[in-house]
Amino acid sequence: MRANRRSVLRLAGAMVATTGLAGSVSGTTQTTADDLPAYSRWLTLEDGTLEFTAVDWATLEVYVEDELEAEASPDDPDIPAEYDDDPMIAPASEGLLSAYLFVGLDLAEFRLGRLLEADAFDSSVERLLEVNEAFVATGSIDPAEIDTELTAESDAAFFRQFEPTDEIGGYDVYTPVEGADAAIAVDDDALVIVADETIADPLETLETTIDVDAGTLERATDESESIEWLLETAGDGDVTVGQYGGPFDADDLVHPTLEELGDLEGVVSSLTVEDHETSSGTFAAILEDPDENTLEERLGASADERTVEVDENRVTATATWRLPD
Repeated sequence: MRANRRSVLRLAGAMVATTGLAGSVSGTTQTTADDLPAYSRWLTLEDGTLEFTAVDWATLEVYVEDELEAEASPDDPDIPAEYDDDPMIAPASEGLLSAYLFVGLDLAEFRLGRLLEADAFDSSVERLLEVNEAFVATGSIDPAEIDTELTAESDAAFFRQFEPTDEIGGYDVYTPVEGADAAIAVDDDALVIVADETIADPLETLETTIDVDAGTLERATDESESIEWLLETAGDGDVTVGQYGGPFDADDLVHPTLEELGDLEGVVSSLTVEDHETSSGTFAAILEDPDENTLEERLGASADERTVEVDENRVTATATWRLPD
């Protein structure tokens, strides 16, 4: 039988750490002049909180697509429990799944659901970012191609037609011909999408996201030294997940594996493929009252090597996973 797409994506996220990407090596990390990850320019606090997932799709694309196309036997193993319960793997695994499915499912009704498939579009996506209520895909974007897809007349009830309605910071802005629950901005380097019926004003959210990138609104790293430290410490990876503004209720945590660590003010966890046989993880958190025993027991528990350090309320951890001989 063919592998379930959701299961494969979750497994792919775990395997970033545990097996590396066969036949590929991690791409070059993009950073800013102050050593912050490049995606940090899109991050801003919203009511004092921040939640994001950043994916280096250019590095992970070949592996993920190969896994989705491969035949899976009935006895294919599930994700081992030690990976699914590890706070240094599970959040990134779910983050990769969420970002991939947003494109494949949520953008399908806009005729952009195949945007991550090789050769489906002339546009190519290199990085994905889910931040607060917006989704950003960066790379080499062909605005005319995207315009054709968005403005095409609907030939099925599932598809929605958009029309160009505005311009924000050099981006062409599109909104639905019917309804007001989505907004999309397009330029040569990025697509910015706000598509959630719970958002009162998608255009306002779209404009905020673009203005943060342009530097006309305050970025999270400028507003909070804590966020800057979290990103500098653990923000570079092929998959990175972060959350700030706690303590959080259990239901509001970016992933349930973080609950046992204690009351989090903020956390960033990333996974990176080092070579064909080795992957690494980096973790940083700010906790109200760190329990060193719990942290040493939980963080990187599935890894071959790991370190955990606690300095007052700041926690850092590193882990390394290697293919078995």
